[in-house]
Parts: sequence; structure tokens; C-alpha cells
Amino acid sequence: MQIGFIIHGVSDLHLISLRYRNPADYSIPCGHLFEFISCPNYFGECLEWIGFAIAARSFPSIAFAFFTVCNLAPRAMSHHKWYHEKFREKYPNNRKALIPYVCNHSRELIVDMNRKM
Repeated sequence: MQIGFIIHGVSDLHLISLRYRNPADYSIPCGHLFEFISCPNYFGECLEWIGFAIAARSFPSIAFAFFTVCNLAPRAMSHHKWYHEKFREKYPNNRKALIPYVCNHSRELIVDMNRKM
């Protein structure tokens, strides 16, 4: 729970600092967990609520953690896809969307999604 809180907070501050330095333009976040995943702020929030659910051991806390993950996972995938579309070849190919070393291979996911549309 505490690790998730720290990851969430540090990641949000990092994103805020990027916009503070250059409010008119987007840039690729680097450093911290941004080296491994596109949305460490969402990853940290998921860890927070999963930790809370484990600590509380109640149905409402488990349901809240479950629905938080169900809400943030698609958002992370959407952000990940947006980063690839915005920055194309500049965006690191080895980053995952939400969980380090797990999930999609980003370039293949985008190609598959574009073929279906």
C-alpha cells in the first residue's frame, strides 16, 4: 500500500514537472518507472488499492480495488497507444502499458488495433 502511494505520488509529480517546464508541448516521460511502463501513476494507484483491499479484507475494499484496476487498465492501454501514435519511432519500444515486463508488445498491439478498424 505504501509503495503504491509513493509510486503514484512520484509519477504524478514527474508528469506535472514535464508540463510545468514546457506547457505548450508534450514530451516523453523518462526516468523512474517511466523507463518500463507508460503509466506508473496508474500502476501505483492500483497497488495502493490492492494493498488496501488486502489489509481491510472486506468485500467493499476488494470490489473497489477490482473496479479501480478495471478502470485504470484500459486507460493505461489508451495512453500507451497515444504515446506511440504521438511520438512514433521516438517512443521506447520496450515499454509496457501498465505492468512492467507484462502485457502487450506495444508496436504489435497498435498494428493489430489499426487493422481491426
